[in-house]
Amino acid sequence: MSFARTKIQQPRPRSGLLLARPALEQALADALQHHRVVLVCAAAGFGKSALLGQALERLPAAVARAWISLDEGDDLHRLLDCLIAALEPFDPPWRTAPEGLIAAATRPGGQSLNDVADEIVNTLDACEVPHGVIVIDDLQHISDPACLGFLDRWLQRMSPRWTVALAARHEPPLRLGRLRAAGELVDFGEAQLKFGRDEVRQLVAGTLDEASADALHARTAGWAAGLRLALNGARGGSPGSAIDRQAFDFLASEVLGRIEPGLRQFLLQTSVLHDLDAPRAKAVSGDAQAARWLEEIERLGLFATVVDDEAQSTLRLHDLFRDALQHRLKLEQPAAWPQLLARAATVEDDPVRRQSLLLAAGQYEAAARALLEAGTGLITQGGVKTVLNLCEQFPPAFAEQSPELHRVAGMANWTVWDAQAAERHLAAADRLFAARGDLGAALLARGHRIITLIGLGRLHDAGEVLASLADQPLAGEARIVYRLARTWHAMESGALHQVAPLFESLVQALEDRPALQVWFFTVPPPRQTACRGIGPGLARWATGALAVGGDRPWALRALALLTQGWHALWQGRLDEAAALLQRAEADAQWTGHQVVARSHSLALRAMLAALRGEREAALAALRIRLAEHPAGYGDWGLWHLLFFAGRVAAACGDAQALRDWSQRALALQPGLRDADPPRLRPWDAALGTLAWLEGRPDEAIAQWRAALQHEEHIDLLGQAADLRVRLAAALVQRRALAEAAALLKPLLGGQDATPGGALLAAEALQQLATAAWGTALAPHHAATLGRWAAMVNAASGAPAPAPVASPAAAGTPESPDEFLSPREAEVLAQIAEGASNKVIARALDLSPHTVKRHVANILDKLALASRGQAAAWYRAQAGQGGLPGTGR
Repeated sequence: MSFARTKIQQPRPRSGLLLARPALEQALADALQHHRVVLVCAAAGFGKSALLGQALERLPAAVARAWISLDEGDDLHRLLDCLIAALEPFDPPWRTAPEGLIAAATRPGGQSLNDVADEIVNTLDACEVPHGVIVIDDLQHISDPACLGFLDRWLQRMSPRWTVALAARHEPPLRLGRLRAAGELVDFGEAQLKFGRDEVRQLVAGTLDEASADALHARTAGWAAGLRLALNGARGGSPGSAIDRQAFDFLASEVLGRIEPGLRQFLLQTSVLHDLDAPRAKAVSGDAQAARWLEEIERLGLFATVVDDEAQSTLRLHDLFRDALQHRLKLEQPAAWPQLLARAATVEDDPVRRQSLLLAAGQYEAAARALLEAGTGLITQGGVKTVLNLCEQFPPAFAEQSPELHRVAGMANWTVWDAQAAERHLAAADRLFAARGDLGAALLARGHRIITLIGLGRLHDAGEVLASLADQPLAGEARIVYRLARTWHAMESGALHQVAPLFESLVQALEDRPALQVWFFTVPPPRQTACRGIGPGLARWATGALAVGGDRPWALRALALLTQGWHALWQGRLDEAAALLQRAEADAQWTGHQVVARSHSLALRAMLAALRGEREAALAALRIRLAEHPAGYGDWGLWHLLFFAGRVAAACGDAQALRDWSQRALALQPGLRDADPPRLRPWDAALGTLAWLEGRPDEAIAQWRAALQHEEHIDLLGQAADLRVRLAAALVQRRALAEAAALLKPLLGGQDATPGGALLAAEALQQLATAAWGTALAPHHAATLGRWAAMVNAASGAPAPAPVASPAAAGTPESPDEFLSPREAEVLAQIAEGASNKVIARALDLSPHTVKRHVANILDKLALASRGQAAAWYRAQAGQGGLPGTGR
């Protein structure tokens, strides 16, 4: 978890320490069962959390309960992370991995907030619970616009089978008017929460007479916190004066003055902690009696609630009491205040809480180091905005001089495609680390900076910085980043013969460091997969990525499958490529269609469609890919996308599409950074193909011959093999057999030669395979041409890989045995027996991630919405004498 577990555990005030309010509790419990939204809104100390907790206890046992406590600084990523974890005990039948939904909602270019909110609503509606209540406590801490936007959509669409209870100190900035007008929202405000005179009389019956009780009611104005203090024997103020926040601080001081000194000191010292358990309290206070003091706090009823952690009981002090303790601590022990905050940070696992403690302690250096340590993991999990927000909490003067903050900000900005900001931060990190004498950290920042320079198209600058690393002692991640930078620099500068050996070297370094986030940054783009000699490296990279990613719901698995698909395509194994594409798209759907995976899958889909002769399908996929291109990739990124589109248009024989995309690319070129002639030559070569398609053969032949004079530079996406085949076919038509054979010999090689880009010249390849070569071409080379042509012929008659179907589009299979895998059938049998995901995982020796994926597959294949429907379907099939999906 990237947050404290206690954030999703319901606080439980101990019976006997509560100010009982049965009528109000029952009214709230009724509202929680019959309304979509319940808003409990009142100032601090009015007992909102305690009241909600007591109302939940009045609900029927079958009602599902989830609790989320918010902290200052929580954003959409943190809210969704907590929500998904709080719902885990109810086994929601997710159709997209919940981690993928979080990533999709929090990254630029991902699914819209509305889509994610709707999918969560649909999943909740399919949960096997008669009714559920989700409490979001301390909503006043939320200011993130994305978070508020999500909540607005979610509340408007929430199924009547679930109720969301919001607790806040002031009206949240949400569009609640429509829900109120429709009678779907119930308000519980200060007017309902403050104690009435008769309630106070009942509370003190047998202790105070009615006149004293009425004076107490007047003095506290019905404020729960004030009543608690008064009932604990506190004195202060005069009858008729309301107890406000300042009065609370004063009265809390009196409470502290009457308890034994050891407990008082313990409370003061541990007030820096968000949650109190014995180990953490002991670590912060140094008091060996920590467990005893926690029991005493409960016994005395000192404004503490119990959070049932899985490992041990944990206390949470009321915010008012905690603030009063901290105020007193600062006054009495000012020197101890920062020391205690720093100690608390060392035992805090929640990165956001830990940073707030360190910043409050003035330990900016430690906070920056902690953020850098946690930042990569948060970024990998979709918490990019959280990281950027944490960076902004530092004083500007410190932030400008902190290499740690510059490096983590650089990585976060690169992840959201702000390459210019990323480059600026990484350059500063390099300079500042070097000035500090931390050469290893400086070299790592420099390596990442080179990647951003390449992304910006600044190849000259990237080459100069790259040269500065050549003789440096690189190890670990720095060595990986350096080898990645060399690979990409060679590819972008047109030195394509260097890409394969450089990539092999990169894969070797990756295999020595199997870390998920490191592998993710090294995904080969489609144009890299076509480089000559890169096949073995691609196979090793994909195998390693699948092993590192495992069954975790991140995009790395889909990208590895796509890489295997590209490798199979360039070798001519088109059926295998299509099958890998289908598996990758299923993975991408499960993980939330991350932008890179979607772009790569659209590219492979377009290429396969072109090879099957499905012109419209290929061009449609390309148009979607271009429309979804993130602006942050810059003009060079768009130039490459247009070139890919042009290659596919040429393979389809569509002159108009090739002309349109070439014109867009050529219009970009004057404004491109470092647009050296070698980098621009691929489009020059493509224009020769356009000339051929437009019926200008002499011009085409001349341009192809000129392009092949710079074969390495134009060999982007296998274009050199494509041109050789096209030019050879044109020469055969003119009976220049010897010249045509000479063009083909470098491609044909031995018996295991692979076609590569020659596949994209399908018509020319067919002509060459059936040509009467005589003695101009060796028989084994002619056989290779025939084999390649057969690959294209087989592809043109093969059905397209079906896109991943949505549950609504799926139909109930006629023969389940053909659809459910043996493992899915085992999972379904466990579901029919009422087993939870955790029980299934233990029984079948699977991870919870894998079980969720199997459940999603089962529901999709059977066109069902819930686990209950799946169980009923299984029992119906079994009642007919079969065990579905097992073959028995």
